[in-house]
Amino acid sequence: MKVKILEYARLITINQWGVASLTALFGALSAGELDFLPLFILAVIGVMATVYSSVFNDYCDLELDKLSKGLREKPLVSGSIPRIHALYISVFVLIIAYIIIILTMYLGIFNLSITPIIVVTASALLGTLYDLYGKKFVGSDVVSGSAAALFCLFGATMVSETISNLTIIISSLVFLQIFYLNAFSGGLKDADHDYLYGIKNIVYRMGVRVENNKVTITKSFSFVLLLFQAISAILLLMPIFYLKGFPYFYWQPLLMLLLIIGIFFLTIKMLRIKTFDRDQIRKIISIQEFLRFMVVPIMLIGFIGIYIGLFLITFPFIWFVIFNRIIYGSALKPKRM
Repeated sequence: MKVKILEYARLITINQWGVASLTALFGALSAGELDFLPLFILAVIGVMATVYSSVFNDYCDLELDKLSKGLREKPLVSGSIPRIHALYISVFVLIIAYIIIILTMYLGIFNLSITPIIVVTASALLGTLYDLYGKKFVGSDVVSGSAAALFCLFGATMVSETISNLTIIISSLVFLQIFYLNAFSGGLKDADHDYLYGIKNIVYRMGVRVENNKVTITKSFSFVLLLFQAISAILLLMPIFYLKGFPYFYWQPLLMLLLIIGIFFLTIKMLRIKTFDRDQIRKIISIQEFLRFMVVPIMLIGFIGIYIGLFLITFPFIWFVIFNRIIYGSALKPKRM
């Protein structure tokens, strides 16, 4: 029974729930929402959205995942959980998420408006399309990035009838983060087996190859990765230096710059990999993801308050360490990506 529970915990990516709770939350915070209850509910909805997306993605990609030796421990690949159960879980959490959204609107916790329903439905449809067809055409990662950006926008529309410049900036950052994660980091992580399934993604088109466990990374791929990081850095600093009247402490941009430098350092480290090592790539991706999500709360501290900011910075990391240790036996080494 214990082993089965752990397998389901791995399938629903319980170790990622801390980070997963933040996307819609950032949208609401950017709209000025600081009350605990609506933020908590949006965090729960964010977790459900991530469970739906990740489990349904595993359901859709099962045959592809079977081609990689490094993915044999995934619950569906190993056969420890029947594939149909993944579909049941996906449909169940999607229905529950909609029930929570509609119910909390009628209870007066959120705005009673059709706009958030339209936005979150568009996000869900784009995410589903990506899971179903994302491996079949180049550039499909734009779809997944758009789905995530819309989900951030959904958080804002749940608490406000207007979309601020800050919300647009943060939604754009979410788009870049997810696009980068899927198109570049994810493409590099799966470069050893995607081509076996006939997948010609952006990474493959840009000349990245894995042959005899040796990685070939082209200059064009390196340039685009660093360009994306530079654009993200500009967007991260834009509220402080561009938005008139945006509140901040003098130390915020300095700390943000340190984290941005860390992200660039990890990007360069990933680009210098010569021997394909999925675990090493996973670790770099995971640390980069945490650093990116840490920068946003730091940028917002003057706007949302230092206590909320510190909680958002530390909570996802603590959650990951605890649950990654429980389900994989390692505090910092991610196994599922």
